[in-house]
Amino acid sequence: MNEKSPALPKAQVGKSHLLNWLLWLIPVAAALVCAWFVSQDIIFAGPTVTIYFENADGLQEQNSLVEYRGATVGQVETLKLTKDRQRVAVKVQLDASAANIAREGSVFWIVRPQVKLGSLSGLQTIVSGDYITVQPGSGARTNLFIGVNKEPIEPAKGLDILLLAPKLGSLQPQSPVFYRDIQVGEVLDSRLSDDAREVVIHARIREEYAPLVRMNSKFWNAGGINIHIGLFSGANISAESAQTLISGGIEFATPPDFQDAATNGVVFILNEKSEDEWGKWSPAIHLHSVPEAMPNKTPAPNTKNSYPGFTP
Repeated sequence: MNEKSPALPKAQVGKSHLLNWLLWLIPVAAALVCAWFVSQDIIFAGPTVTIYFENADGLQEQNSLVEYRGATVGQVETLKLTKDRQRVAVKVQLDASAANIAREGSVFWIVRPQVKLGSLSGLQTIVSGDYITVQPGSGARTNLFIGVNKEPIEPAKGLDILLLAPKLGSLQPQSPVFYRDIQVGEVLDSRLSDDAREVVIHARIREEYAPLVRMNSKFWNAGGINIHIGLFSGANISAESAQTLISGGIEFATPPDFQDAATNGVVFILNEKSEDEWGKWSPAIHLHSVPEAMPNKTPAPNTKNSYPGFTP
């Protein structure tokens, strides 16, 4: 007689609603996170602009930055050579806070380390890499710009004069122009004359010091070292200043019987060196824009903010 085997327990198969919710929750959460990042990019992203440079050496895609007043306001996205192979199209994504930079009149240039005679600049790029900076304009909105090779010199009011010299020497843009050892102007640029026999140096005297320049003023090269050898005094070696010794400079003097004030574009001869008489000239010329010297009084302590109209 065969005995019946005991019945085996059967597995109960059921659906877990909690597991289903968890399985759906993971992709939904991932989609929400992606949507959040995309929305953040859209909200905080500014316009995309294209800047054409003659040479984009030093810039890197997805790495080089755009800075203004020391703050990062964008990033280089792509670098592409134009069809005519004359320029590089640099596509830049600006931040939303820098949207107003994308206007006509804005000037972009690349900051690179530069070692010039008597000056060093852009040394921070050795560590951080080359970057783009900008001088904002105020025109209509645009997204196309032509980059420049170097920082533009900000226009300033003043007297523009031309100096003729046999050679440029150590003079360069931003070399100082002195009057009685006070800097009153600077060199803007230089070129050869039309017949290539002389160098034409374009200098600007600051507006407040323009009355010092008269039609009979004398200019001379203040750079380099002056050597005078006398029969009894021996050798006398001198330089105008340490600054002009390195970077060059121009000095001028005006005689006591000064003539009419110089006007824009007037041409002077830049002498190789000064004559002893010029250093003795001391004419009284009133400078309208320069404040008069105040009596020697001890000022009262200032307990207010140093910047008038400033509200913290």
